[in-house]
Amino acid sequence: MRKTKLEIPKLYQAYFKQNHFETLTKIQDAVYMPFKEGKDLVAMAPTGSGKTLGFVMPMIETLVPKDGLQVLILEPSQELAMQVRDVIQPLAKLVDCKVQALTGGANPTRQLKKLKEKPEIIVATLGRLNELTETRKVKLGNLNTVIVDEADEMLNESKLESVRKTISQMPADVQMTFFSATGNDIFQDMHKWFGQDFLVIDQRNDTSYTAGIKHYFVDANSEFIKNAMLRELAHDKKFLGIVFFNNSRSLHKAISDMNHDKTNFVTLDSKMSSQQRKTAIQLFSNKRVNLLLTTDVAARGMDIDDVNTIVNYMIPRDNSEYVHRAGRTGRMGKSGNVITFGNSHDMRNLQDIVDVTLKKVYIDHEGKLTKQPTFDKKKRYNAKNKSKNVSKPKKRLRDQKNKGKRKFHKNEESN
Repeated sequence: MRKTKLEIPKLYQAYFKQNHFETLTKIQDAVYMPFKEGKDLVAMAPTGSGKTLGFVMPMIETLVPKDGLQVLILEPSQELAMQVRDVIQPLAKLVDCKVQALTGGANPTRQLKKLKEKPEIIVATLGRLNELTETRKVKLGNLNTVIVDEADEMLNESKLESVRKTISQMPADVQMTFFSATGNDIFQDMHKWFGQDFLVIDQRNDTSYTAGIKHYFVDANSEFIKNAMLRELAHDKKFLGIVFFNNSRSLHKAISDMNHDKTNFVTLDSKMSSQQRKTAIQLFSNKRVNLLLTTDVAARGMDIDDVNTIVNYMIPRDNSEYVHRAGRTGRMGKSGNVITFGNSHDMRNLQDIVDVTLKKVYIDHEGKLTKQPTFDKKKRYNAKNKSKNVSKPKKRLRDQKNKGKRKFHKNEESN
């Protein structure tokens, strides 16, 4: 195995400098040569480790301009497809190639028109791709490479057969690559499902990726307290947080409560229209609002810069879910916080399913995390007021003298 780390390829040095990336990440380094050599790969590394650039860089260098469709990238959601398309676009231009996204939420007529430009790369969701392959608007017979991103989601029970059917339309020697933050049972026997032996690159347990992420637990045993704490967090001007709900019903209940309290936030829900989702993401990405409420399905793979806090409104169902949520912060080695709400029973359950050290904290009225309780469900108070014991008692004694006496305003006295 190669021990020396690759330098940033010359083709991408200006891009890295522009985006303030100093070196290749470990997964980018590990994937680069095997991908360029055409090997079938399964690559796993934590969310935020740079996997997208990990497959984009060597992929770009395999392209032949003006030679038709050569690479297909499969994504589980339209947002993720558009996001990956946006990452690829400036790099594809470096080699005079084009990329197109095919998603269910976009105008099909416009997509067909763009296909006539014969892009070398297509980033697609399964539903729209299947529609276009069935009508022979997209032909996969000359593909060189297929990339299945978020592979743990793409190879679940509901999508596995559709992915296999799509790959069966490609040449027998097509390069198959799968990228994921976590695995599932299918990963244990890829040869059985896809008829090939795969080089497995597994960096899921590399703690250097997540060293900047701290994990906290906040005691909150009611929706009233949870919503109040979200409002407190949003008071911090530096806060930019994503709040995860386990299901749409809980999400919409919180939306209703927080709308009533006039809290400033946006929502990302799988039932929203494409334009509504795009607007919500833009408002949050541009920091017009600093609180985004969503479910796991709606936020899968979402990559937004500078997210510094993830809030689990309720404990995740398993470790994989926790990992994907946590990966929305602390990306590419940055620092970040993961805060989980719940009661003491929830904390014990969470410790059983996740492999992280949880620290119990409190949230003060300025949205800061503290070691001492400074928040009460009936009122806000600052812990430092407790230490004032000289002038305060005297003031309270003076106030007691007039306690119970009715105070009249001038207009009352004149009546």
